[in-house]
Amino acid sequence: MSTTATTFPFSRKAQRTGDSPIAWLMRKTIEDPEILSLAAGFVDTGTLPNDLVREAMEKVFAEPRTGRDALQYGTTPGYLPLRQTVARRLGEQGLGQVDPDCLAITNGGQQGLYTVTEAMVDAGDIVLVEDPTYFVYMDVLKSAGARVLGVTTDDEGMTPDGLRDRLRELHETGQRERLRILYLMSYYSNPKGSNMSARRRRELYDVYLEEIGKGPMFLIIEDACYRDLTLEGEPEPYMKEFDKGNEHIYLTGTFSKALAPGLRLGWSYMPPDIHAALCRQKANQDFGSSNMNQRILLEMLEAGSYEVASARFRERYLVKRDALVNALREHWPAETEILHPKGGLYVWARLPEVDNDPGSPFFNAVLDEKVLYVPGYYCFCEETQEPKPKDQMRLCYGVIDLEPMTEAVRRMGRVADRFLKGG
Repeated sequence: MSTTATTFPFSRKAQRTGDSPIAWLMRKTIEDPEILSLAAGFVDTGTLPNDLVREAMEKVFAEPRTGRDALQYGTTPGYLPLRQTVARRLGEQGLGQVDPDCLAITNGGQQGLYTVTEAMVDAGDIVLVEDPTYFVYMDVLKSAGARVLGVTTDDEGMTPDGLRDRLRELHETGQRERLRILYLMSYYSNPKGSNMSARRRRELYDVYLEEIGKGPMFLIIEDACYRDLTLEGEPEPYMKEFDKGNEHIYLTGTFSKALAPGLRLGWSYMPPDIHAALCRQKANQDFGSSNMNQRILLEMLEAGSYEVASARFRERYLVKRDALVNALREHWPAETEILHPKGGLYVWARLPEVDNDPGSPFFNAVLDEKVLYVPGYYCFCEETQEPKPKDQMRLCYGVIDLEPMTEAVRRMGRVADRFLKGG
């Protein structure tokens, strides 16, 4: 029997696909139960609606016929009654008449991002993103071979002037024809927690409309996955509201953040030609998301259980958000800059002139204190106008309980004091 080592000829895509930073951070938490993690963007375990999901399951399986239907294969775009209900819900949220045949039910929001990228992007194509942005989606883009270009942000997200500058640069360098996607997180972004005003959404869409006549069409992805975790006031209108003809914006969301990530269900509403292309990609992956889980979700939406569950999460996260911000103000140096989010799961913090990127003395000192965070370094693009900042970080209040969260902040504050005083 041969013992000669062999190396399989992996595809170029496989070779481009590396390990996600969050996988390492999650593994560290699992390997060492003493670690207090402000890193993983998990939802609050104690708020997960076990009672409401159980009631919905009992109704779905109360009759043999409905139970067996739930256990059968479904359709690639998703269970039609569920798509119709999601369409009505989006209409009530300001989108007017939504065609359920332009909706797809996906395996969480992540599959919605992955499949539209598969349908739109070839190696060497360009995707514009907020800088910083959702670094897990940057992993998807890297796997696809895309060039990911960052656009400057402020406390509301992507700036119109930054977008104009990037578009001008693409024209000047002869690269505009490779632009395929403009990716935006319009509600309480991951990682910054920034929220776009209605005016900002309109301004960015106007820049887009000015641009699409100057080169090949490209798609806006509006990622609205944190909309249902609005903790203050009413949610801003979707940017998709400006796309009256359903021609330009791929709107995507999820039921994971405000209901149950274990159901692995998200949704996307998109132009018809994008829908056709996406469903072909999705059919190659799974022939359709879990039919059973879709029936459970439909029951919860029709019974009002989803709204009950999401209200519970919002109530819990309001307390945790305030506790985290207050702890930062109490235990961290006065120089700390904090972006106070109005929703979502994340607080963005900056310790001026203190490098906290992975492997830095600060990161290692915090890890010695048994605390983990997401270095902001992971969230910035490689191809930015300036060097990637190293003094910012993402802190998540989703899954960690109040007492250990405060203790984690206290430990990090001690380290921050030390480093601001010279290490």
